[in-house]
Amino acid sequence: MRARHVVLVALYAALGLSAAFSAVYAQDAEAWRAPFAAGEQARRSGDVAGYAREMANAAEAMPAGHLNRPFVQYHAARAAALDGQGDNAVRWLRTAWDEDIESLMISFAPFDPAFSAISDSSGFRAVMDLARDLSLMTRFLGGNVHLIVGAGSNVVVKVATDGVLMIDTGYGSALPALQKAIRDLGGGPIRTVIVTHPHEDHMGAAAELGAQAEVFAHPGTAAAMAEPYVFMEGVSIPPKPASAMPDVQIAADTSLVFGGEEIRVMPTVAHTAGDLSVYFTESRVAHLGDAFLVGNPMLYPGTVEPDAFLDRLDSFLDAMHPETVVVGGHEEVTDLDAVRDQIGVTRDAMQFVRTSIEDGLSIEETARSGQDRFAPQWTAFFYQLFTQTGD
Repeated sequence: MRARHVVLVALYAALGLSAAFSAVYAQDAEAWRAPFAAGEQARRSGDVAGYAREMANAAEAMPAGHLNRPFVQYHAARAAALDGQGDNAVRWLRTAWDEDIESLMISFAPFDPAFSAISDSSGFRAVMDLARDLSLMTRFLGGNVHLIVGAGSNVVVKVATDGVLMIDTGYGSALPALQKAIRDLGGGPIRTVIVTHPHEDHMGAAAELGAQAEVFAHPGTAAAMAEPYVFMEGVSIPPKPASAMPDVQIAADTSLVFGGEEIRVMPTVAHTAGDLSVYFTESRVAHLGDAFLVGNPMLYPGTVEPDAFLDRLDSFLDAMHPETVVVGGHEEVTDLDAVRDQIGVTRDAMQFVRTSIEDGLSIEETARSGQDRFAPQWTAFFYQLFTQTGD
């Protein structure tokens, strides 16, 4: 599950959080969270009708444009399919596509056993064929570096005379549209691909591209590529073939030259076990992958050495030009100040929680006492992390 997909639900599950979280979670003001949690509980207990009902309620309650909306809509679609509501399943998939927050998430449906009963229906096949006519948007960032939007994640390309360097690939189903967008930018063959982390919306076309291009990735990404990719419980796709595997594994700060420009690559492992961040030194463009998401109130600094992650990211930013354009894994571009603001809020939240633990406050008391400054689920996450690790 990717950080975009109900970020803190995934974090809670990863840490095996205690029952105390139900009380903390209930403090969250977002109306969709309660039915989503109820839907997940129904799914786990085998209550298909409850799963369908609650996920539909959660999807209806999600604010328009919410980052996690397509994930909840996907849940509503698969729940409807399991409940024998084929038309509603197709409707939710089509809604997720039409709203264009992350349309290509529906690409997981052919691998999802929940849709097996409707996989041959004309409605399901028509929705799955929508990617054929996908049109992507491009934006100039600086130098000869461009952002391509609509492939499932923020793809950045450097168009040089001797070919193209690409950061992330989007979903595999978006590759034809991505190649067309690059041709429209005047780009030639894709020579180099840097994968920021091992999530399908960032590496989905790595196998096809890797057949011709040199692939750079963190060793953690290489390890993840060799295993089935689990989108959610019960939904996975096969391991990547050999063509997707990194030709160069980056485990430490690295520089490479492409098109006459120095490009710095730094491991920023936190969001996954394979995160990389990239900086174009002359074009003044940084791609931070999902280590930074504009719409989050703070950074997720991982569950191993969170302070060290923040320090490393800080130092990476300090070495950049003040007018650097910052690209996160998704959403709009921003600047260095926005990243530093998230780092500051994250440090404040972590210190607040550490002080609360020292003062003997419970997880619920900590969430309540800090709710005017920090979202309760974030303070609860840090509380559980620090108490588990003895930080």
